[in-house]
Amino acid sequence: MRESSKAALGGIIAALSVSIMLLTYLSPVLVYTVPVIAGLLLLVIVNEIGYHWAIGTYTAISLLSLFMIADKEAAVFYVMLFGYYPILKFFITAKIRNRFLLFFIKLLVFNAALFLSLAVCSFVFHIDYSELTSGGKIFSAVFVVLMNLVLFIYDFLIGSLTVLYRVKIQKRIRKLFR
Repeated sequence: MRESSKAALGGIIAALSVSIMLLTYLSPVLVYTVPVIAGLLLLVIVNEIGYHWAIGTYTAISLLSLFMIADKEAAVFYVMLFGYYPILKFFITAKIRNRFLLFFIKLLVFNAALFLSLAVCSFVFHIDYSELTSGGKIFSAVFVVLMNLVLFIYDFLIGSLTVLYRVKIQKRIRKLFR
């Protein structure tokens, strides 16, 4: 693929991802789902162009989301949790063959990023998470467990959509961006 085609594909995916991130204006429920969907679009970049272009596209989407999206919580969750995860998943899956170690690394990275993103939302953007702590530590633990469940679903979704992309869509994308 030519460099101009790579830049065009990266720009299209970045614009589409930021447009999807703007959907957080519609409903506060979309704070956690929209970053997941925007992160899944990076699968196209990883499969077609490679990790370096995916990191550049992720950086562009992250900066645009932080500047343009009013819901900073969604932008932080994209930047710190769901945006880079498809890139990281393909990179560490290619390097590490031990399934237990791979599972442990994914869980460790995700939980560290989860706590860091909650801290950034609380201390930098002053988002109130008192509803998590008002019910005691049980609500906080349930939130963490549910977010880890989201990680497993997201990881499964990345694998399934990658197979679907390679079987159904990849030939069409390659024809468009020759």
